[in-house]
Amino acid sequence: MSFHIRVNARGIVIHNNKILLNQFGDGNYYNIPGGGIESGETVKQAVVREIYEETGLNVTVGDLIYVLEYEPNNCNFIYGERPSISLVFRCYLNGTDELTKPSIPDVNPNNHDMISEPKWVDITNLKNINYIPYIHEKLMDYINTNSFSPVFIEEPLEK
Repeated sequence: MSFHIRVNARGIVIHNNKILLNQFGDGNYYNIPGGGIESGETVKQAVVREIYEETGLNVTVGDLIYVLEYEPNNCNFIYGERPSISLVFRCYLNGTDELTKPSIPDVNPNNHDMISEPKWVDITNLKNINYIPYIHEKLMDYINTNSFSPVFIEEPLEK
């Protein structure tokens, strides 16, 4: 039996009291820019590439903030059938904060018509949006203190 886990690289970018997120639909939900690591690239190279593809922004990758595990059976297959591990890093802008349409947008695995669009979201609104995964409190603590000990988070998460 073969067991394949997708390894994702994602980046949290905070600028002018806003956080960079991918918006799906008309705000149905939001998540952090990033995606699968490709053969021949490092995790940090994948973060830089994914953020550029999805937002048009250039970033420098900082420290690991958290690791998120998704196991489909435990989550009613909310994000598809493939298990994954996401490595999420703090990232810093290099240059402009002007967003562009994604060259390769993310697609909702359960609704292929719902694609991502990058948005700067005011940090104070983070608790009022449908942010996936639901780590509002941990993320707000990190933002407010700029001190986030790396943690391991498993889906499903309690709201």
